[in-house]
Amino acid sequence: MPICLVHGDVLDAVADGLLLNIDGAKKGMEGNVARAYARRWPDAFDEIEYEIPYPLPLGRTVATHPESESPFPLVLIASTLNHIDVLTDLQKSGIVRSALRDAIAIAQRRRVQRLATPVMTGGWRMSFSAALDAMLAVAMSLTQVDSSFTLEIHIRDPHDMKSAVSHAKSRGIPIQCAS
Repeated sequence: MPICLVHGDVLDAVADGLLLNIDGAKKGMEGNVARAYARRWPDAFDEIEYEIPYPLPLGRTVATHPESESPFPLVLIASTLNHIDVLTDLQKSGIVRSALRDAIAIAQRRRVQRLATPVMTGGWRMSFSAALDAMLAVAMSLTQVDSSFTLEIHIRDPHDMKSAVSHAKSRGIPIQCAS
């Protein structure tokens, strides 16, 4: 499965799938990127919220199909944010891994060719490198993924982008594209 590290805002991606993060406990507990999506495409986000089966357990991902003005035909919603429990770093990493594994499986079943996602640092303030490690580990472990599927990990900060490319190279992870 090709992995791309892309410098830029995930909401500007040209992809047929987008991964957003929420606290699945109840409506109204979105992550920063989901809130930015809601500001850009409010009608589409209303449709998305209607499709989320609350409560959505931590580490799970569901598919939504906004019919309004969203440029993404498939928006995947991952429950990775948690505002109640205190979690260990290992638990946080496990939640990110589980949610991304779900997202990739759903995207594959829906014939998505490009899934765009931010680095899933989440509401716990998981470190950038730990979140990226968890995401890259999942991507590299999935051997049954169609080679026409690409995971695009979008990174806004130029310093983080440089760090991510270096991080992936130091671990021997092939990055197909880095911009």
